[in-house]
Amino acid sequence: MKPILLISFLFSVALYAEKPNPAHFKVEVLTEGFIDPQEMVMLPDGRILICQRTGNLRVWSPGSNQLTEGGSLKVAIKTGNTARECGFIGITADPEFAKNNWIYCYYSLPDISSHRLSRFTFKDGQLVPSSEHIYFEVPTERTDSTCHEGGSLAFGPNRMLYLSTGDNTNPFSKPATPIEEDVKERDAQRSSSNSNDLRGKVLRIQINPDGTHKIPEGNLFKPGTDKTRPEIYTMGLRNPYRISINPKTGTLYWSEVAPDKKPTGEEINQAKTAGYYGWPYVITDTKVFNNLAGQAFEPASLKNLSKNNTGITDLPVPRNPFHFYERSCSIIGEVYHATKDQHAFPAYYDNYLFFSDWNRSWFKAIKLDADEKNVAVEEFPMNFKFRKPIDMFFNKGVLYVLEYGNGWYDVKDGRLIRVSYDTSFNQITPPDGDPRLVGTNQKSKGVKLMQATTCLSCHTAQAKIVGPSFVDIVEKHGKDPLAVDNLFEKVRKGSVGVWGEQAMPAHILNTDDEVKEMIKAILATKKEQGHTK
Repeated sequence: MKPILLISFLFSVALYAEKPNPAHFKVEVLTEGFIDPQEMVMLPDGRILICQRTGNLRVWSPGSNQLTEGGSLKVAIKTGNTARECGFIGITADPEFAKNNWIYCYYSLPDISSHRLSRFTFKDGQLVPSSEHIYFEVPTERTDSTCHEGGSLAFGPNRMLYLSTGDNTNPFSKPATPIEEDVKERDAQRSSSNSNDLRGKVLRIQINPDGTHKIPEGNLFKPGTDKTRPEIYTMGLRNPYRISINPKTGTLYWSEVAPDKKPTGEEINQAKTAGYYGWPYVITDTKVFNNLAGQAFEPASLKNLSKNNTGITDLPVPRNPFHFYERSCSIIGEVYHATKDQHAFPAYYDNYLFFSDWNRSWFKAIKLDADEKNVAVEEFPMNFKFRKPIDMFFNKGVLYVLEYGNGWYDVKDGRLIRVSYDTSFNQITPPDGDPRLVGTNQKSKGVKLMQATTCLSCHTAQAKIVGPSFVDIVEKHGKDPLAVDNLFEKVRKGSVGVWGEQAMPAHILNTDDEVKEMIKAILATKKEQGHTK
């Protein structure tokens, strides 16, 4: 190599290897006020469509920075412990939207216990209900606290449309693996590992230019195979809540939400080809569940013997996850491909897969090699406090993030965020205080433990969301000298009916001393005026 070229090469490598300064990422709130937002998609003109679980479609326009109503669908919504995660739960746009004005929606029918995948025309800023073209429906159960509905939509190369579906199972019974055959709502074998059922899967169809569809080659089961559905691309999934497709390779990625109880572990998964991933028999690459007789399942020779199974009995050998970490709630992003657009992310992150965590609101990135193998997992710190990221994508090198907001149901403070990069940016680090924990000692061991668990997905210090606020707990138990011991069993083992219908999962991933430290921090919370969100 010539000296000048060598110097140039070494200089470029040095720039590429230098990890960017978090202060150079500018985080902007574009708009806010979403109610239970689920998924978003950007149209060719820069408008972003956001579906809300309520059935509403919201439209953000970049020129005016205005948020408008884009129509609605009639959907089933949560009523007590029925239809807990139903609604308008998935959306994407046709690759040729500029020509055909087509969008694709996945939503819960209000009068029939099914989800539906349909195509609509979106024109003049409105979804046109009369334009609906139905592709298929996914029958579900909605009673007995069933949840995990998935719903994410994404297009890949060659007009391949992917849809994620959850196991549609009650996850609140005692064992971590739901295989209680006598109560079908608590048996994920009937859905995730059932080759003749569309739940607990990522489905794939090919959309023809005229809007009709066909089954592409390469799905898990060939059309006509007995006791199978040809739409299945990957199966054996618990709740593939978000999916994304690498546009350069067509590789599918998804985040898999983990059980509340041991054995457990959050998964990021990859599929270059169709395959099986093991739920509800195995999770991560080391944790195997027990059958009803208390014996461990054998991953190399899994059989679906449930009386609720309508598919094949002998299952494929499950694949290992692409990456896993301790239980929480992972949200997949996209593989970033560096561009030269203004304020695009730096080339350092070229070919990195981004993901986030809904409970903990952090972001990380997985470095991929040329074959999309997992090389390393890196923290991706930003000087901003997020409110439960629920979806994200890159456009022209800039990251857009949809936040769900603080809470679980009927949350009204969701936001649309834009993250851009420039060495001229100098975003100041926000105060250390977490707004969810106003009134607590945020430097205490107990508070730090809560920030590292799922506690703050259901509780805040000053306001009730799913569970009671900390100040409500203080008012009820604060004067009881035995409060720590009395509350310990409820937190350790889980409880239901004390503060409402929503069950609190057991906290078995923490030690006894850690649980007590968290309880002490809660009981030390002071009531603050003016902090209700």
